[in-house]
Amino acid sequence: RNHCFYRLYNAKMFVHSVRRSWGKSSRVQWAALDSLVSRGPTMCPWKNFSQQRQLNIAAAVTTAKVHSDGTSNSNAARGSSMLAVVAVTAAISMASTETYLEKNMSEVIYDNNHNHNHNKQIEEETDDSTTTLLNWSGTHSITLPTSQFYEPETIQELERIVHQCYVTNTPVRAVGSALSPNGIAFHHRHGNSDAAMISLVHLNQVLAIDKENMTVTVQAGARVSEVIEALRPHGLTLPNLASIAEQQIGGFIQVGAHGTGARIPPVDDFCNTLKLLTTHMGTITLSGAPRATNPLFDLAKVGLGSLGIVTEVTLKCIPAHNLVEHTFLLTRKQARDQISSLLKRHKHVRYMWIPYQDAVVVVTNDPEEEETPKLVSPLETSKRKKYQYEPLTELLLRNNRTFNKEQVQQMGFGELRDQLLAIDPLNIEHVKLCNEAEAEFWRRTQGRQVKPSDELLQFDCGGQQWVWEICFPTGCYDKNNGNDMTFMEDLLQGIERHGGVIAAHAPIEQRWTASSSSLLSPAYSTKKDDLYCWVGIIMYLPTSDERQCEDISCTFRQDYCNLMKRVGEKFNAASHWAKLEIPNSPEGVHELQQHIRSRYPVDYFNFARKTLDPTNLLSNDLINATFGNSTNASDQVSADAATSSETH
Repeated sequence: RNHCFYRLYNAKMFVHSVRRSWGKSSRVQWAALDSLVSRGPTMCPWKNFSQQRQLNIAAAVTTAKVHSDGTSNSNAARGSSMLAVVAVTAAISMASTETYLEKNMSEVIYDNNHNHNHNKQIEEETDDSTTTLLNWSGTHSITLPTSQFYEPETIQELERIVHQCYVTNTPVRAVGSALSPNGIAFHHRHGNSDAAMISLVHLNQVLAIDKENMTVTVQAGARVSEVIEALRPHGLTLPNLASIAEQQIGGFIQVGAHGTGARIPPVDDFCNTLKLLTTHMGTITLSGAPRATNPLFDLAKVGLGSLGIVTEVTLKCIPAHNLVEHTFLLTRKQARDQISSLLKRHKHVRYMWIPYQDAVVVVTNDPEEEETPKLVSPLETSKRKKYQYEPLTELLLRNNRTFNKEQVQQMGFGELRDQLLAIDPLNIEHVKLCNEAEAEFWRRTQGRQVKPSDELLQFDCGGQQWVWEICFPTGCYDKNNGNDMTFMEDLLQGIERHGGVIAAHAPIEQRWTASSSSLLSPAYSTKKDDLYCWVGIIMYLPTSDERQCEDISCTFRQDYCNLMKRVGEKFNAASHWAKLEIPNSPEGVHELQQHIRSRYPVDYFNFARKTLDPTNLLSNDLINATFGNSTNASDQVSADAATSSETH
């Protein structure tokens, strides 16, 4: 919600990429555009725009229609509705943004009864129609027969679908908001075109709020933002967020999402109870109390969707509160010297390193005290905004003459960065200039603001992108062993040696968490005070030029990721599950499996997969490549945990 403006801009980029994939009678379901939904008027607090304006974005993003702009298509006889790509209706107070969208989306249709009409449309479509899902970052998609894409409206309907898949031996997997950069929810199954997928978008009820015990019970399809809004009248909120708030709760915990805070574990550790719909045993309820008697719960919290489909979750809550956010810059040496004290002084700390610049953006957040003065953002006035954005706007005007000054001044931070990088995204010298301008932008942005925690713990993640994030231990809360800063020194040295070998886009994000009790969490530890560091690298895909996007993708995966992999080996780093990609060689797959086996209880996980999903219907190519096929799991692994749950 906080970056709906920028993502509306990005809709142009996504539409370009989806249009390239139009094929036979394809009807594209763009689940990722869930992130554009805003329920009623809201204020956009981000620094990206000339003024903070009230937005009223009415969207039913899962299914609506953007019709073709007249481009010829061999399947035109099937009707323009078969060319539908995606779905958004927007009423935006900024005319420039409306104009921008009008130029790139020829017609947008929103039907208030779209759910009913969508179901009717599916029934009426021809047997050879297909549904295509595209993830939020635009890097992964899957096309499957529309008859194999389900959107159940009740738990009973979901149970019937899963049972039918089990009886017919049909691979099946649940998809949430499709926000994972690696498309981990998508059911890619080599050699199998009949795999089914289930969207839980309609199973989004907030079932119970226990204010006394500070818990909330929700269906797994509820978005984080919906849960936060339901908690607000009760004076409660979730303990932490993972950059954005449009994930569905099921996926939120299943991939081990995390925020930042040395005393705060990843979000899966806030789960008290979950219900899991398995292919073999039906619905089972798993609880963390008492933890010692049910290790299956600690396995299933981060189950990667492979043990069963999460249908219901009970999460811990905390009292709602405001945060004071402080954004400031440090030199690299200052960032290294101050990190231990910053982690202890502040509840939330985030570093953003800017390659080729001696600048580290630091963002801290702490609960507002009663005596905290009401702070006003220094970016409230248009004059201040012009000064702040000047390094970016001036660089763009000098290097891209297709824009005039008025157009550039209407752009937000994310759009300016995209337009700058699009000029020559893999040219190291050009990227240095872009990063220099970004560092100056942040230097002029330093300041404080006070807002509700759920607003400040979200931030703009940028547009289409490749991203990889790893996690590794760095001592404990009381004594950081320095792994976090040594890692960054080694990574930056690898990027910048000999004047630069990688066109590294900014920023390199660094966050910290406490340990997790989930056995498959990259931050798993039995010691609650253990400290873990998370580092994410990024390369944006700022253009619709296919060749340029391919070159960026190749550079990111082959050069940038391989560098971070080499640096991370001596720190026993593990990938964030939502950002792990399948290696492109048998040797790479074998190496990945050996690494995963050294890091996680693979035999136990595969035994649980075989017990709960004996025909391996819930796992996709990524899971099978990482853990092996569960049908080969050893029967000698203890089944005590698998039988300790309550079976329905």
